[in-house]
Amino acid sequence: MENGLLANGEMVKQADLRMIGHDIGKFTGEIDWRVEAFFDISLCMNDPLFPCLFARNAWKSEALNFAFVSTSSTQVDVISALKAFVHRTKTVKEEDRLYSPLLMVFEQTGFQNLRQEHEFAWQRIQEMHDGDPQSWPDAIPTDPQSSEWSFCFGGIELFINISCPSHLQLRSRNLGQHVVFVINPRAHFDIVASHKDVKGVKVREKIRRRVCNYNNGYLPKALGFYGDEHNLEWKQYQMNEPGSADFSRCPLHIHNKGGKA
Repeated sequence: MENGLLANGEMVKQADLRMIGHDIGKFTGEIDWRVEAFFDISLCMNDPLFPCLFARNAWKSEALNFAFVSTSSTQVDVISALKAFVHRTKTVKEEDRLYSPLLMVFEQTGFQNLRQEHEFAWQRIQEMHDGDPQSWPDAIPTDPQSSEWSFCFGGIELFINISCPSHLQLRSRNLGQHVVFVINPRAHFDIVASHKDVKGVKVREKIRRRVCNYNNGYLPKALGFYGDEHNLEWKQYQMNEPGSADFSRCPLHIHNKGGKA
């Protein structure tokens, strides 16, 4: 359902979304899928045991950005929201956007299993790349099998956390009934939790322990740090548990030239 209060493909601030969600229910008497997804995410963020301390603090500060992707115009919505987020990244001071990721929520549901959700997620990331109006940055390898590779859009390196409703062991990658991408500029991690900085390593180790506890002792073997010789960044996007899509190589096909969008 589309309405004047909340449009798909647009970036909306957490505080505004909270108020819009209240108004939609008040005026329509219906629970909009986007409001329902927001409530699902709020339950996770309000859990004091949720492992990502940065996400919890951002939630408390109402610093998160949201974008909703419809089934009827999926790629258009994805590209529109991502362009807005990258524009914000380029124009807002670093200290004012450091803890303001984009949560991209997909309307489509009805997947049969986790494998289908993962395949759907990678198809959407491929569409992001195909719709990128800018060429791939010269400084970033195009081969995802390189430890220095990172996904890029609009010339900005991004980290994409894929969260899916069928994650059972990896509760930390389950934000409710919808597939959700949590998207951050990758450079932010170099600032708040660098693998080259003693304090940053301690922060990451603390979060890793919290992830393990939140997942009842389950910690994916692929969990690593960007830049480590044996770390592959694309494997950090999709964390695996039994039933995950099993890719021997990254399913993305990276090209140098900008897309048509």
